[in-house]
Amino acid sequence: MVRTKRKRMMNAGALLLTFTLALTACGENNQGNQSSGNPGEEGPLQLTMMLPTYSPEQMPKDSAVLKQLEANTNTKLTVSWVPSTTYTDKLSATVASGELPKTFVALEPKASYIVNGVRSGMFWEIGPYLQDYPNLSKMSEIVLNNVSIDGKVYGLYRQRDLARFGLMMRQDWLTNLGLQPPKTIDELYTVLKAFTTDDPDQNGKPDTIGLAIGMQGNNIAGFKDILVYMGGPNEWELKDGKLVPAHMTGAYMETLRFYKRLYDEQMINQDFAIVQDGRSVMQKGQAGLWIDNMLDAKNIEENTKKVVPDAKIGLINRISGPLGERTRAGAGYLGMYMIPKTSVKTEGELKQILTYFDQVSEKDNQNLMKYGIEGKQYTLDSGNYLPTEDPKVKAEITDGNQFMILQDQVVNYGTELEKQTTQLFQDNATIAVPNPAAPFISNTEIEKGKELSKIIADATVKFIMGSIDEAGWQQAVEQWQQSGGSKIVEEINAEYAKLAAQ
Repeated sequence: MVRTKRKRMMNAGALLLTFTLALTACGENNQGNQSSGNPGEEGPLQLTMMLPTYSPEQMPKDSAVLKQLEANTNTKLTVSWVPSTTYTDKLSATVASGELPKTFVALEPKASYIVNGVRSGMFWEIGPYLQDYPNLSKMSEIVLNNVSIDGKVYGLYRQRDLARFGLMMRQDWLTNLGLQPPKTIDELYTVLKAFTTDDPDQNGKPDTIGLAIGMQGNNIAGFKDILVYMGGPNEWELKDGKLVPAHMTGAYMETLRFYKRLYDEQMINQDFAIVQDGRSVMQKGQAGLWIDNMLDAKNIEENTKKVVPDAKIGLINRISGPLGERTRAGAGYLGMYMIPKTSVKTEGELKQILTYFDQVSEKDNQNLMKYGIEGKQYTLDSGNYLPTEDPKVKAEITDGNQFMILQDQVVNYGTELEKQTTQLFQDNATIAVPNPAAPFISNTEIEKGKELSKIIADATVKFIMGSIDEAGWQQAVEQWQQSGGSKIVEEINAEYAKLAAQ
Protein backbone atom coordinates (compact mmCIF):
# COMPACT_ATOMS: atom_id res chain seq x y z
CA MET A 1 0.00 0.00 0.00
CA VAL A 2 1.48 3.32 -1.01
CA ARG A 3 1.46 5.83 1.79
CA THR A 4 1.94 9.34 0.46
CA LYS A 5 0.85 12.64 1.85
CA ARG A 6 -2.47 13.56 0.28
CA LYS A 7 -5.62 15.57 0.83
CA ARG A 8 -7.62 14.31 3.78
CA MET A 9 -11.33 13.86 3.31
CA MET A 10 -13.43 13.92 6.41
CA ASN A 11 -17.13 13.72 7.22
CA ALA A 12 -19.36 13.23 10.23
CA GLY A 13 -19.47 9.50 9.74
CA ALA A 14 -15.74 8.78 9.58
CA LEU A 15 -12.31 10.28 9.73
CA LEU A 16 -10.37 9.17 6.68
CA LEU A 17 -6.70 9.90 7.12
CA THR A 18 -3.73 8.82 5.08
CA PHE A 19 -0.53 10.24 6.35
CA THR A 20 2.96 10.65 5.12
CA LEU A 21 4.43 8.07 7.44
CA ALA A 22 7.62 8.82 9.18
CA LEU A 23 9.83 6.87 11.48
CA THR A 24 12.81 7.97 13.40
CA ALA A 25 15.78 6.20 14.61
CA CYS A 26 17.73 6.47 17.81
CA GLY A 27 21.00 4.70 18.41
CA GLU A 28 24.45 4.67 19.80
CA ASN A 29 27.40 5.91 17.78
CA ASN A 30 28.66 2.46 16.85
CA GLN A 31 28.07 2.32 13.09
CA GLY A 32 26.52 -0.62 11.29
CA ASN A 33 26.42 -1.25 7.55
CA GLN A 34 25.30 1.97 5.92
CA SER A 35 25.74 1.59 2.19
CA SER A 36 22.86 -0.79 1.45
CA GLY A 37 19.37 -1.77 2.51
CA ASN A 38 20.40 -5.43 2.41
CA PRO A 39 22.14 -6.60 5.60
CA GLY A 40 23.73 -9.60 3.90
CA GLU A 41 25.90 -7.65 1.49
CA GLU A 42 28.55 -6.53 3.94
CA GLY A 43 28.14 -8.90 6.85
CA PRO A 44 25.68 -8.86 9.74
CA LEU A 45 23.97 -5.63 10.69
CA GLN A 46 25.20 -4.48 14.10
CA LEU A 47 22.04 -3.39 15.89
CA THR A 48 21.84 -2.09 19.45
CA MET A 49 18.46 -1.77 21.13
CA MET A 50 16.84 -0.89 24.45
CA LEU A 51 13.81 -2.92 25.53
CA PRO A 52 11.57 -3.30 28.60
CA THR A 53 11.59 -6.60 30.47
CA TYR A 54 8.60 -7.88 32.39
CA SER A 55 10.41 -10.81 33.98
CA PRO A 56 12.65 -11.02 37.07
CA GLU A 57 15.33 -12.72 34.99
CA GLN A 58 16.17 -11.36 31.57
CA MET A 59 16.79 -13.36 28.42
CA PRO A 60 20.40 -14.70 28.52
CA LYS A 61 22.83 -13.25 25.98
CA ASP A 62 23.53 -16.73 24.63
CA SER A 63 19.83 -17.54 24.18
CA ALA A 64 19.39 -20.07 21.38
CA VAL A 65 16.20 -18.25 20.37
CA LEU A 66 18.02 -14.94 20.06
CA LYS A 67 20.83 -16.58 18.09
CA GLN A 68 18.28 -18.12 15.74
CA LEU A 69 16.69 -14.70 15.18
CA GLU A 70 20.13 -13.25 14.44
CA ALA A 71 20.82 -16.01 11.93
CA ASN A 72 17.42 -15.56 10.26
CA THR A 73 17.93 -11.80 9.88
CA ASN A 74 21.73 -11.69 9.39
CA THR A 75 21.97 -9.35 12.37
CA LYS A 76 24.09 -9.07 15.52
CA LEU A 77 21.81 -7.85 18.28
CA THR A 78 23.03 -6.12 21.44
CA VAL A 79 20.10 -5.71 23.81
CA SER A 80 19.94 -3.47 26.86
CA TRP A 81 17.09 -4.77 29.06
CA VAL A 82 15.43 -2.36 31.51
CA PRO A 83 12.77 -3.41 34.07
CA SER A 84 9.34 -2.30 32.88
CA THR A 85 8.68 -0.52 36.19
CA THR A 86 11.53 1.93 35.56
CA TYR A 87 11.64 1.80 31.77
CA THR A 88 9.84 5.07 31.04
CA ASP A 89 12.01 7.07 33.45
CA LYS A 90 15.16 5.45 32.07
CA LEU A 91 14.14 6.14 28.48
CA SER A 92 13.29 9.78 29.23
CA ALA A 93 16.74 10.31 30.74
CA THR A 94 18.40 8.48 27.85
CA VAL A 95 16.62 10.58 25.24
CA ALA A 96 17.63 13.75 27.10
CA SER A 97 21.27 12.62 27.11
CA GLY A 98 21.31 11.86 23.40
CA GLU A 99 23.28 8.65 24.06
CA LEU A 100 20.77 6.31 22.48
CA PRO A 101 20.95 2.84 20.94
CA LYS A 102 20.13 2.48 17.27
CA THR A 103 16.57 1.53 18.10
CA PHE A 104 14.40 1.45 21.21
CA VAL A 105 10.80 0.87 22.22
CA ALA A 106 8.80 3.94 23.20
CA LEU A 107 6.03 2.57 25.42
CA GLU A 108 4.30 5.98 25.46
CA PRO A 109 4.70 7.41 21.94
CA LYS A 110 2.80 10.60 22.84
CA ALA A 111 4.87 11.36 25.96
CA SER A 112 6.11 14.95 25.96
CA TYR A 113 9.79 14.02 25.71
CA ILE A 114 9.08 11.85 22.65
CA VAL A 115 6.96 14.55 21.00
CA ASN A 116 9.58 17.21 21.72
CA GLY A 117 12.29 14.94 20.28
CA VAL A 118 10.25 14.41 17.13
CA ARG A 119 9.63 18.12 16.68
CA SER A 120 13.31 18.91 17.16
CA GLY A 121 14.24 16.59 14.30
CA MET A 122 15.79 13.86 16.45
CA PHE A 123 14.11 11.01 14.56
CA TRP A 124 13.98 9.74 11.01
CA GLU A 125 10.87 10.05 8.89
CA ILE A 126 10.33 6.61 7.40
CA GLY A 127 6.86 6.88 5.88
CA PRO A 128 8.12 7.04 2.29
CA TYR A 129 10.02 3.76 2.84
CA LEU A 130 7.29 1.50 4.21
CA GLN A 131 5.80 0.69 0.82
CA ASP A 132 9.10 -0.94 -0.14
CA TYR A 133 8.86 -3.72 2.46
CA PRO A 134 6.45 -6.65 1.98
CA ASN A 135 5.51 -6.96 5.67
CA LEU A 136 5.82 -3.38 6.89
CA SER A 137 3.65 -2.23 3.98
CA LYS A 138 0.76 -4.20 5.54
CA MET A 139 0.62 -2.05 8.66
CA SER A 140 -2.85 -0.80 9.56
CA GLU A 141 -3.70 2.75 8.47
CA ILE A 142 -5.85 3.14 11.60
CA VAL A 143 -2.99 2.20 13.91
CA LEU A 144 -0.45 4.27 12.00
CA ASN A 145 -2.90 7.13 12.40
CA ASN A 146 -3.06 6.45 16.14
CA VAL A 147 0.73 6.60 16.60
CA SER A 148 1.25 9.59 14.31
CA ILE A 149 2.65 12.89 15.54
CA ASP A 150 1.79 16.00 13.55
CA GLY A 151 0.44 13.83 10.76
CA LYS A 152 3.53 11.65 10.41
CA VAL A 153 4.60 8.34 11.91
CA TYR A 154 7.90 8.16 13.75
CA GLY A 155 7.93 4.56 14.88
CA LEU A 156 7.12 0.99 13.91
CA TYR A 157 4.24 0.07 16.18
CA ARG A 158 4.20 -3.28 17.97
CA GLN A 159 0.93 -4.80 16.87
CA ARG A 160 -1.86 -5.71 19.20
CA ASP A 161 -5.36 -6.65 18.08
CA LEU A 162 -7.20 -3.48 17.11
CA ALA A 163 -10.51 -4.29 18.76
CA ARG A 164 -10.37 -6.76 21.66
CA PHE A 165 -13.52 -5.82 23.50
CA GLY A 166 -16.65 -7.90 23.91
CA LEU A 167 -19.02 -9.72 26.25
CA MET A 168 -18.03 -12.73 28.36
CA MET A 169 -21.27 -14.35 29.50
CA ARG A 170 -22.22 -17.35 31.62
CA GLN A 171 -23.42 -19.68 28.86
CA ASP A 172 -24.61 -22.21 31.43
CA TRP A 173 -26.88 -19.54 32.93
CA LEU A 174 -28.38 -18.82 29.50
CA THR A 175 -29.00 -22.55 29.08
CA ASN A 176 -30.58 -22.88 32.53
CA LEU A 177 -32.99 -20.05 31.73
CA GLY A 178 -33.69 -21.13 28.15
CA LEU A 179 -32.38 -17.84 26.78
CA GLN A 180 -30.48 -17.02 23.60
CA PRO A 181 -27.38 -14.78 23.58
CA PRO A 182 -28.44 -11.13 23.23
CA LYS A 183 -28.04 -9.38 19.89
CA THR A 184 -29.38 -5.91 20.75
CA ILE A 185 -29.24 -3.47 23.65
CA ASP A 186 -32.85 -4.31 24.58
CA GLU A 187 -32.10 -8.03 24.55
CA LEU A 188 -29.01 -7.40 26.65
CA TYR A 189 -31.13 -5.67 29.29
CA THR A 190 -33.59 -8.59 29.27
CA VAL A 191 -30.80 -11.11 29.82
CA LEU A 192 -29.24 -9.05 32.63
CA LYS A 193 -32.64 -8.78 34.30
CA ALA A 194 -33.15 -12.54 34.08
CA PHE A 195 -29.67 -13.20 35.46
CA THR A 196 -30.61 -11.05 38.46
CA THR A 197 -34.13 -12.19 39.20
CA ASP A 198 -34.72 -15.66 37.73
CA ASP A 199 -32.28 -17.79 39.74
CA PRO A 200 -29.89 -18.61 36.87
CA ASP A 201 -27.64 -20.75 39.11
CA GLN A 202 -30.69 -22.74 40.28
CA ASN A 203 -29.78 -22.67 43.98
CA GLY A 204 -33.07 -21.16 45.11
CA LYS A 205 -31.40 -18.00 46.45
CA PRO A 206 -31.49 -14.37 45.21
CA ASP A 207 -27.70 -14.17 45.12
CA THR A 208 -26.87 -13.30 41.50
CA ILE A 209 -26.50 -10.15 39.44
CA GLY A 210 -26.45 -9.55 35.73
CA LEU A 211 -23.34 -7.46 35.12
CA ALA A 212 -20.06 -7.33 37.03
CA ILE A 213 -18.28 -4.00 36.91
CA GLY A 214 -15.36 -2.35 38.63
CA MET A 215 -13.05 0.61 38.26
CA GLN A 216 -10.11 0.59 35.85
CA GLY A 217 -8.31 3.75 36.83
CA ASN A 218 -10.86 6.49 36.20
CA ASN A 219 -13.02 4.30 33.97
CA ILE A 220 -15.89 1.93 34.71
CA ALA A 221 -15.15 -1.40 33.04
CA GLY A 222 -17.43 -1.88 30.05
CA PHE A 223 -18.92 1.63 30.08
CA LYS A 224 -17.09 2.79 26.95
CA ASP A 225 -18.19 -0.35 25.12
CA ILE A 226 -21.86 0.10 26.00
CA LEU A 227 -21.50 3.74 24.91
CA VAL A 228 -20.35 2.64 21.44
CA TYR A 229 -23.09 -0.02 21.24
CA MET A 230 -25.60 2.74 21.96
CA GLY A 231 -24.35 4.79 19.02
CA GLY A 232 -21.86 6.90 20.96
CA PRO A 233 -18.29 7.77 20.02
CA ASN A 234 -14.98 6.22 20.92
CA GLU A 235 -13.52 8.98 23.14
CA TRP A 236 -14.29 11.77 20.64
CA GLU A 237 -17.07 12.39 18.11
CA LEU A 238 -16.65 14.18 14.78
CA LYS A 239 -19.76 16.29 14.37
CA ASP A 240 -20.33 19.16 11.93
CA GLY A 241 -16.61 19.39 11.27
CA LYS A 242 -15.69 19.62 14.96
CA LEU A 243 -14.34 17.09 17.42
CA VAL A 244 -16.43 16.78 20.59
CA PRO A 245 -15.40 14.77 23.69
CA ALA A 246 -17.58 11.73 24.34
CA HIS A 247 -18.93 12.96 27.67
CA MET A 248 -20.46 15.99 25.95
CA THR A 249 -22.61 13.88 23.60
CA GLY A 250 -26.22 12.81 23.93
CA ALA A 251 -25.22 9.14 23.71
CA TYR A 252 -23.12 9.51 26.86
CA MET A 253 -26.17 10.68 28.78
CA GLU A 254 -28.19 7.75 27.40
CA THR A 255 -25.47 5.38 28.61
CA LEU A 256 -25.50 7.04 32.04
CA ARG A 257 -29.25 6.48 32.26
CA PHE A 258 -28.83 2.83 31.20
CA TYR A 259 -26.24 2.18 33.91
CA LYS A 260 -28.32 4.03 36.52
CA ARG A 261 -31.26 1.78 35.66
CA LEU A 262 -29.07 -1.30 36.11
CA TYR A 263 -27.83 0.08 39.44
CA ASP A 264 -31.31 1.00 40.70
CA GLU A 265 -32.61 -2.46 39.82
CA GLN A 266 -29.58 -4.05 41.50
CA MET A 267 -28.44 -5.71 38.28
CA ILE A 268 -24.84 -4.60 38.86
CA ASN A 269 -22.69 -4.96 41.98
CA GLN A 270 -23.62 -2.06 44.24
CA ASP A 271 -20.03 -1.61 45.46
CA PHE A 272 -18.60 -1.16 41.96
CA ALA A 273 -17.05 2.22 42.81
CA ILE A 274 -14.58 0.58 45.21
CA VAL A 275 -14.03 -2.65 43.25
CA GLN A 276 -10.67 -2.58 41.48
CA ASP A 277 -11.19 -5.77 39.50
CA GLY A 278 -14.75 -6.57 38.51
CA ARG A 279 -13.66 -9.93 37.13
CA SER A 280 -13.50 -11.12 40.74
CA VAL A 281 -17.30 -10.85 40.95
CA MET A 282 -17.61 -13.16 37.94
CA GLN A 283 -15.04 -15.57 39.29
CA LYS A 284 -16.97 -15.94 42.55
CA GLY A 285 -19.92 -17.20 40.52
CA GLN A 286 -22.03 -14.17 41.42
CA ALA A 287 -22.40 -12.39 38.06
CA GLY A 288 -23.42 -13.43 34.57
CA LEU A 289 -21.55 -10.94 32.40
CA TRP A 290 -18.20 -9.16 32.14
CA ILE A 291 -17.42 -6.65 29.36
CA ASP A 292 -13.80 -5.94 28.50
CA ASN A 293 -10.87 -7.52 26.68
CA MET A 294 -12.04 -10.96 25.56
CA LEU A 295 -8.62 -12.36 26.42
CA ASP A 296 -10.04 -12.40 29.96
CA ALA A 297 -12.41 -15.23 29.03
CA LYS A 298 -10.04 -18.15 29.56
CA ASN A 299 -8.95 -17.09 33.05
CA ILE A 300 -12.50 -16.15 34.06
CA GLU A 301 -13.77 -19.58 33.04
CA GLU A 302 -10.92 -21.42 34.74
CA ASN A 303 -11.31 -19.45 38.00
CA THR A 304 -15.11 -19.66 38.00
CA LYS A 305 -14.90 -23.44 37.58
CA LYS A 306 -13.05 -23.58 40.90
CA VAL A 307 -16.30 -22.40 42.51
CA VAL A 308 -18.82 -23.76 40.00
CA PRO A 309 -17.32 -26.79 38.19
CA ASP A 310 -19.95 -26.73 35.42
CA ALA A 311 -19.51 -23.01 34.63
CA LYS A 312 -19.05 -22.19 30.96
CA ILE A 313 -18.16 -18.82 29.43
CA GLY A 314 -19.57 -17.82 26.05
CA LEU A 315 -18.29 -14.93 23.93
CA ILE A 316 -20.32 -12.26 22.15
CA ASN A 317 -18.73 -9.51 20.09
CA ARG A 318 -21.67 -8.03 18.19
CA ILE A 319 -24.41 -6.00 19.86
CA SER A 320 -26.66 -3.90 17.65
CA GLY A 321 -27.71 -0.39 18.65
CA PRO A 322 -29.08 2.75 16.94
CA LEU A 323 -26.19 2.78 14.43
CA GLY A 324 -26.04 -0.98 13.89
CA GLU A 325 -23.33 -3.38 15.04
CA ARG A 326 -20.29 -1.51 16.32
CA THR A 327 -17.44 -2.10 18.71
CA ARG A 328 -14.79 0.09 20.26
CA ALA A 329 -11.37 0.14 18.67
CA GLY A 330 -8.36 0.25 20.93
CA ALA A 331 -5.00 1.74 20.05
CA GLY A 332 -3.94 -1.40 18.16
CA TYR A 333 -0.40 -1.26 19.47
CA LEU A 334 1.75 -1.50 22.58
CA GLY A 335 4.62 0.91 22.14
CA MET A 336 6.67 1.43 19.01
CA TYR A 337 10.24 1.07 17.87
CA MET A 338 11.97 4.36 17.10
CA ILE A 339 15.31 4.98 15.36
CA PRO A 340 17.30 8.18 16.18
CA LYS A 341 19.34 10.22 13.75
CA THR A 342 21.98 10.76 16.42
CA SER A 343 23.21 7.19 15.97
CA VAL A 344 21.76 6.07 12.65
CA LYS A 345 23.27 8.71 10.45
CA THR A 346 22.66 7.49 6.90
CA GLU A 347 19.71 6.46 4.80
CA GLY A 348 21.53 3.24 3.94
CA GLU A 349 21.70 2.13 7.57
CA LEU A 350 18.09 3.18 8.10
CA LYS A 351 17.07 0.87 5.24
CA GLN A 352 19.05 -1.97 6.77
CA ILE A 353 17.22 -1.57 10.08
CA LEU A 354 13.87 -1.47 8.31
CA THR A 355 14.85 -4.64 6.46
CA TYR A 356 15.59 -6.29 9.82
CA PHE A 357 12.17 -5.33 11.18
CA ASP A 358 10.51 -6.53 7.98
CA GLN A 359 12.24 -9.89 8.39
CA VAL A 360 11.24 -10.09 12.07
CA SER A 361 7.65 -9.84 10.82
CA GLU A 362 7.90 -12.94 8.63
CA LYS A 363 5.77 -15.87 9.78
CA ASP A 364 8.64 -18.11 10.97
CA ASN A 365 10.20 -15.31 13.00
CA GLN A 366 6.88 -14.23 14.52
CA ASN A 367 6.35 -17.75 15.83
CA LEU A 368 10.00 -18.09 16.86
CA MET A 369 9.74 -15.08 19.15
CA LYS A 370 6.31 -16.16 20.43
CA TYR A 371 7.05 -19.81 21.24
CA GLY A 372 10.77 -20.44 20.76
CA ILE A 373 12.34 -23.36 18.91
CA GLU A 374 10.30 -26.50 18.32
CA GLY A 375 11.91 -29.45 20.06
CA LYS A 376 13.57 -27.12 22.55
CA GLN A 377 11.16 -24.57 24.06
CA TYR A 378 8.14 -26.66 23.02
CA THR A 379 6.99 -29.79 21.23
CA LEU A 380 3.88 -30.58 19.22
CA ASP A 381 2.01 -33.78 19.99
CA SER A 382 -0.73 -34.37 17.40
CA GLY A 383 -0.95 -30.60 17.03
CA ASN A 384 -1.11 -30.00 20.78
CA TYR A 385 1.37 -27.42 22.04
CA LEU A 386 3.49 -28.66 24.96
CA PRO A 387 5.89 -26.07 26.43
CA THR A 388 9.06 -27.19 28.16
CA GLU A 389 9.20 -27.29 31.94
CA ASP A 390 12.98 -26.77 32.02
CA PRO A 391 13.49 -23.31 33.59
CA LYS A 392 16.83 -22.77 31.85
CA VAL A 393 15.38 -23.58 28.44
CA LYS A 394 12.25 -21.48 29.14
CA ALA A 395 14.47 -18.51 30.02
CA GLU A 396 15.75 -18.43 26.44
CA ILE A 397 12.35 -17.18 25.22
CA THR A 398 11.81 -14.72 28.11
CA ASP A 399 10.29 -11.47 26.78
CA GLY A 400 10.65 -12.76 23.24
CA ASN A 401 7.51 -10.87 22.23
CA GLN A 402 9.34 -7.61 22.90
CA PHE A 403 11.16 -8.12 19.59
CA MET A 404 7.96 -8.52 17.60
CA ILE A 405 6.39 -5.94 15.28
CA LEU A 406 3.52 -7.59 13.41
CA GLN A 407 1.82 -10.60 14.99
CA ASP A 408 -0.65 -11.37 12.23
CA GLN A 409 0.82 -14.79 11.42
CA VAL A 410 1.27 -16.19 14.92
CA VAL A 411 -0.17 -19.70 15.22
CA ASN A 412 -2.75 -20.05 18.01
CA TYR A 413 -2.07 -23.21 20.02
CA GLY A 414 -4.60 -22.25 22.68
CA THR A 415 -7.86 -23.77 23.89
CA GLU A 416 -11.03 -23.63 21.80
CA LEU A 417 -12.06 -20.56 23.80
CA GLU A 418 -8.75 -18.86 23.01
CA LYS A 419 -9.06 -19.74 19.33
CA GLN A 420 -12.57 -18.31 19.28
CA THR A 421 -11.23 -15.14 20.89
CA THR A 422 -8.74 -14.72 18.06
CA GLN A 423 -11.50 -15.16 15.48
CA LEU A 424 -13.70 -12.58 17.19
CA PHE A 425 -10.82 -10.10 17.35
CA GLN A 426 -10.55 -10.39 13.57
CA ASP A 427 -14.31 -9.96 13.19
CA ASN A 428 -14.27 -6.95 15.53
CA ALA A 429 -11.78 -5.21 13.28
CA THR A 430 -14.46 -5.03 10.56
CA ILE A 431 -16.90 -3.09 12.79
CA ALA A 432 -14.45 -1.18 14.97
CA VAL A 433 -15.07 2.51 15.67
CA PRO A 434 -11.76 4.38 15.91
CA ASN A 435 -11.02 7.41 18.04
CA PRO A 436 -10.86 10.27 15.49
CA ALA A 437 -8.77 12.41 17.84
CA ALA A 438 -6.08 9.77 18.43
CA PRO A 439 -3.43 11.49 16.26
CA PHE A 440 -3.78 14.88 17.90
CA ILE A 441 -1.81 16.23 20.81
CA SER A 442 -3.09 18.75 23.35
CA ASN A 443 -0.51 20.27 25.67
CA THR A 444 -3.26 20.96 28.20
CA GLU A 445 -4.24 17.28 28.05
CA ILE A 446 -0.64 16.31 28.79
CA GLU A 447 -0.45 18.72 31.73
CA LYS A 448 -3.93 18.40 33.23
CA GLY A 449 -5.51 15.35 31.63
CA LYS A 450 -5.52 13.10 34.70
CA GLU A 451 -7.09 15.62 37.05
CA LEU A 452 -9.65 16.67 34.44
CA SER A 453 -10.67 13.11 33.61
CA LYS A 454 -11.25 12.52 37.32
CA ILE A 455 -13.92 15.24 37.33
CA ILE A 456 -15.88 13.35 34.69
CA ALA A 457 -15.18 9.94 36.22
CA ASP A 458 -16.41 11.04 39.65
CA ALA A 459 -19.55 12.60 38.20
CA THR A 460 -20.23 9.46 36.15
CA VAL A 461 -20.13 7.29 39.28
CA LYS A 462 -22.22 9.77 41.26
CA PHE A 463 -24.90 9.91 38.56
CA ILE A 464 -25.17 6.12 38.35
CA MET A 465 -25.44 5.86 42.14
CA GLY A 466 -28.02 8.66 42.26
CA SER A 467 -26.10 11.21 44.31
CA ILE A 468 -26.36 13.77 41.50
CA ASP A 469 -29.05 14.31 38.86
CA GLU A 470 -28.76 15.55 35.27
CA ALA A 471 -28.37 19.13 36.47
CA GLY A 472 -25.51 18.02 38.72
CA TRP A 473 -23.95 16.18 35.79
CA GLN A 474 -24.05 19.35 33.68
CA GLN A 475 -22.38 21.25 36.51
CA ALA A 476 -19.54 18.71 36.47
CA VAL A 477 -19.15 19.11 32.71
CA GLU A 478 -18.99 22.89 33.16
CA GLN A 479 -16.36 22.44 35.87
CA TRP A 480 -14.37 20.27 33.45
CA GLN A 481 -14.59 22.97 30.79
CA GLN A 482 -13.61 25.79 33.11
CA SER A 483 -10.70 23.84 34.61
CA GLY A 484 -9.02 23.30 31.25
CA GLY A 485 -11.37 21.08 29.28
CA SER A 486 -12.37 23.87 26.91
CA LYS A 487 -8.69 24.46 26.20
CA ILE A 488 -8.23 20.77 25.36
CA VAL A 489 -11.16 20.91 22.93
CA GLU A 490 -9.71 24.05 21.37
CA GLU A 491 -6.24 22.55 20.97
CA ILE A 492 -7.49 19.23 19.59
CA ASN A 493 -9.66 21.00 17.03
CA ALA A 494 -6.81 23.28 16.03
CA GLU A 495 -4.70 20.20 15.29
CA TYR A 496 -7.60 18.63 13.38
CA ALA A 497 -8.14 21.79 11.30
CA LYS A 498 -4.42 21.99 10.52
CA LEU A 499 -4.36 18.41 9.26
CA ALA A 500 -7.64 18.74 7.35
CA ALA A 501 -6.24 21.77 5.51
CA GLN A 502 -3.18 19.91 4.22
